[in-house]
Amino acid sequence: MKYLVISLGTLGRAIAVNLAQIGHEVIGVDQDMHRVETVKDRISGAVCLDSTDKVALNTLPLNEMDATFICFGKDFGTSVQTIATLKSLRIDKLIVRSISDIHETVVKAIGVTEIMTPEQDYANVYASQSILGGLFKEWFKIADTHHIYKMAAPHALTGQKVSTILFEENFNVRLAGIERPVEKQNLLGLKQTGYKVLDKITGDTVVEPGDILILFGKLEVLKKLAEL
Repeated sequence: MKYLVISLGTLGRAIAVNLAQIGHEVIGVDQDMHRVETVKDRISGAVCLDSTDKVALNTLPLNEMDATFICFGKDFGTSVQTIATLKSLRIDKLIVRSISDIHETVVKAIGVTEIMTPEQDYANVYASQSILGGLFKEWFKIADTHHIYKMAAPHALTGQKVSTILFEENFNVRLAGIERPVEKQNLLGLKQTGYKVLDKITGDTVVEPGDILILFGKLEVLKKLAEL
């Protein structure tokens, strides 16, 4: 797939390089030549230009891109002007970094539906880690209030049936799945622990030691689980 990444600061550079590393074609754009030089050898191409300049932007193969990332971290005006310019060129698949609540409101009004909130996402991950400690595995944003959490099953729940734990009634969180450890052999023939998702969970499913629970709910419910 082909991607355009506009603004090659910390976030934009990370997105561009990571996409390139997994085999995608990536063009990076920034008005700062130093940023362009920093990343040009790690992606398909890097261009120094003003993303608010319609003529300059139109020199890029915009219509060939599967998506365009707009990653400005502070410059509200440049971000909005860039989005408006791309919209005027009929480029609709935009993924935009949110700078503030007002910025997010403005870009949504322009017609952008995919918003990145890296600072808020990091805050949620950090909060989840702080609450769950060593039980924390992963966090995924689903909505502003509800998220998916992967956590190691607390010792107090192992050996119990799902029907007796009553996740929703007792913890106000929904059990979305269970990953169970399985022993596998790698290419060298060495044994390693992997995980498989249980195909079906019923009330009779027993939580086993080593299980990872996939839970859906609000951040505040985790404290009760962490205290088990």
